[in-house]
Amino acid sequence: MRRSRLLASLGMIAAVVAFAGTARAGAQTYVSLAGRDDAVPKLGMPGISVRVDTRDGNDAAFLTGELARALAQRVHTRRLGPNEAGDYDLEVRLQTPRIEGPVVTVPFEAILKSSRGERLWRIEGRSDVEGAPIDDSILAGIGRNVVSALIHDGWVQPRYDPDNPPPQAPTIRGQ
Repeated sequence: MRRSRLLASLGMIAAVVAFAGTARAGAQTYVSLAGRDDAVPKLGMPGISVRVDTRDGNDAAFLTGELARALAQRVHTRRLGPNEAGDYDLEVRLQTPRIEGPVVTVPFEAILKSSRGERLWRIEGRSDVEGAPIDDSILAGIGRNVVSALIHDGWVQPRYDPDNPPPQAPTIRGQ
């Protein structure tokens, strides 16, 4: 029993490290998944508008662009026209980073709403950065994790590119 727990823990750690992708060493991102609910109808190729809420306008602009790029490249979505409302509205909120010794934690949440404003999906997460300032690679990791969670929970369908396979599923944490 002890060995199986150790192997499960090592597997979860490996998944987090593999999922961090291009984020620098010492950064790990965790997501609490909402869970897949196939009873809720989902669109096959939705147009998704993106909004990032944070205190830093540069971080908001970068993460908004990163999310839009990841959605266009990694999942089946339709491109929105100028001033067109999305079928879904994705809002990502970055909270104030917390400093806990040598680790800086960046908490975030992502909310998916219908075009009528109904909340359809919500996740919480955090990115822990050890011994380094927060930079664009941390924000890119958050964006990848949000898109991967949307895929995992069935809100969007992944594209498969053999030269650029999708990231591993995020670490599952119970709510």
